[in-house]
Parts: sequence; structure tokens; C-alpha cells
Amino acid sequence: MATYKLNNGRAKIQIEELLGRNPGNGWVYQAPGAGNNPGAEGAHYYYKSQTQQGSLKTATPAGRFSFQIDVEDRGTYSILLRASRDTINPPDARNDIWIKVDGGTQGLIPGNQNLTSGGNGFVKFKSSPPPNKWVDAKIFSTPQHGDANAPSDVVLTKGIHTIVFAARSTGYHIDSVQIIRKGSAADALDLDSTPVTKAEPDTVGVGARGDTVTIGIDAKHDDFESNKAAASNDLEFGRDGGGAQSVGLRFEAAAIDKEADIKAAYFVFQAAETSKGAAHFEIEVENTLSAKTYSAGNAPDDRSYLDADVDWNPGAWKEGKTYKSADIADLIEAVLKEGGTDALDALAFRISGTGERVAEAFESDGQAPQLVVEYA
Repeated sequence: MATYKLNNGRAKIQIEELLGRNPGNGWVYQAPGAGNNPGAEGAHYYYKSQTQQGSLKTATPAGRFSFQIDVEDRGTYSILLRASRDTINPPDARNDIWIKVDGGTQGLIPGNQNLTSGGNGFVKFKSSPPPNKWVDAKIFSTPQHGDANAPSDVVLTKGIHTIVFAARSTGYHIDSVQIIRKGSAADALDLDSTPVTKAEPDTVGVGARGDTVTIGIDAKHDDFESNKAAASNDLEFGRDGGGAQSVGLRFEAAAIDKEADIKAAYFVFQAAETSKGAAHFEIEVENTLSAKTYSAGNAPDDRSYLDADVDWNPGAWKEGKTYKSADIADLIEAVLKEGGTDALDALAFRISGTGERVAEAFESDGQAPQLVVEYA
């Protein structure tokens, strides 16, 4: 996953850097100068069809793409998505997309407005462009008719933050995305007319300055229960109705700096059920820097793990609350050392033991598991 730095409080990323010439997952590539939408800044994309209508009511894995932003100063940041459509018949179609910032956009907005949820931390990001014109989408939608929509602003701390888009409206065209710190010189510019140098991916280690990196589960087969041998709507640690089981967690790990000193690392889970009673789990790390996605034939118990493990004795969980695991920094450092000079692509972990705790999964409407890495 590409990581971008802000320059004078602003970063601009062309969607073609993220989707390429053969995007798949419903997105259709249009070469520079092609299509009915003059003024595109290069190649652009539309979802499924230029003239049909329809929308996905929740943020499914369809049409997802993501990138990361390296934030040097805590503050409020605007997210702007350059968008267009071919027709406004009807006017409420072809005008939005789902967006998730870190574990959930709702918890990061500066106000307390309730946003339209797509599940799993996504909210509706919308604009109403005239036909064949490009405008910046800059509002988060609210579900109650007549309520004022919220500006597309989020409060970000210093460190690495992940932004994920998921398709919603058929016929919605997208061109570029900007991240702008409120109150910066860039915030005062006329965004529709001011040229901006596009951001370049950060090629320097992103964890060497006391940063925190948060990586979420981004696909339904990246959190996996051994007894079901499949993705699930929740993750039952310790046991399920079929008896004892293990749970596998796989994270795209390119954002982790192999050379930096890790101060702490842990998982963050949202409780799917209220769970009491003693529980004791062991956390292991798969012996590879390129862990594969889980499947029935390549489940958590079918893999090779380092000998070291971490004990985790969670307290009681209350439904809807979030909880941290035990510190797994030593596991991550051990697998990085074992991997040597191999490229870091994805890390996978197995959690097994006794007792029971139940967490939200990628396929649920709650917050999917996250891996948080804090650097010294």
C-alpha cells in the first residue's frame, strides 16, 4: 500500500496511481482525453456504467482501493475527491462513494453529527456534480432527511493513517483525491483552479520518528475461523459451537518500517458480544513476511509459526467496546529478523487457547480488527 507525505499541508493523489490500467472490481478505466468528461487531470474511472444507476447499500469488498497518509502534525484535515457524472437524470444518482479512515470515519469527525453508515467503519462521501463537469466531493452524508450534511473533515494524530474507498454509486466518475490540513496555506487556495504537484509515495521508513501505524483487516478472508474454514461475521476466540478453535489474522504490512525500533504493538478488537469468565490465549506469528490470504485449504492451523508466542489474558468484554490485546512487539521483531532482507508484504497471526471472547469481523457491521504498531 502506497504511503504519501503532505507538502505544505497538502497531498494530492491521482486515482490512476492506485487503480492502474486494469482496475477490475467494477471500476472502468478511461484513458486521458477519453470519455464525456473534459477536464480530467489524466486517466479517470467510473463504476460499472456511465449511464445506468444503482447503488450498494453497504460497503462490500467490491471496488475497494486504499492508500496511506504520513501526518506530521495533529490537526483537522479535509478530504476532497474530484468527481463527475455523465447525466443527472435522476439528480440523486451517480453521486457518492463509501470512505473509511483508519478504523472508522465516524469517530474521527470534529463534530457529533451522525453519518450515513456503510458498515465496518465506512460512511457515505458525496457530491452532486453537474453533468460532464468535475467538482470536489467535500461532504459526508447524514441519514436523516433535512439534516445538514457534515464537511468531509477528520481529526488525525501524528503518524500513519489509512484511507479506504469502496464503490457505492454506479456511474460515479473519480479522478483524484486531496488531503489538506485545515488552516494551512493550501487550505486558503481556490481548489478548483489552483494547480497542485501530485504527491509522491514516501520511500523513507515511516516508523522512525515516534509514529504510530494502524493497519486494518481489508478483505473478508484476512480474518478467519478454523472451525468454519471460512470468513465469518464475528470472530470467536478460544471456542465456538463446534469446540476449540483458532483464529487467523492477516495484515497488509508494507507500512511497517523494518529498520525502526518498535516500542509496542497490539491488536484492537471491538467486542461483538458481552463476554465474562476466565480466558487465556496464545498469540503466534506466521514464519513469513509474505503471508497468503486464508482459505479452506490454507487455514490458520495449516501454517508454520515461529516457536515464540505471547500470552494474553483478557478481562471481561462488553459488547460494542474496544479492547487491546497483549503486546506483540517481540513477535513482530522476531519475524522481521527471521525474514532478513526479504520484502515485507503481509504478516499473519494465530490466536488460540481457552475461554471465549467474540470480536467483530471484516464481514460484520462493526469495526474489523486492527494491528497498531508504536515506534520508539
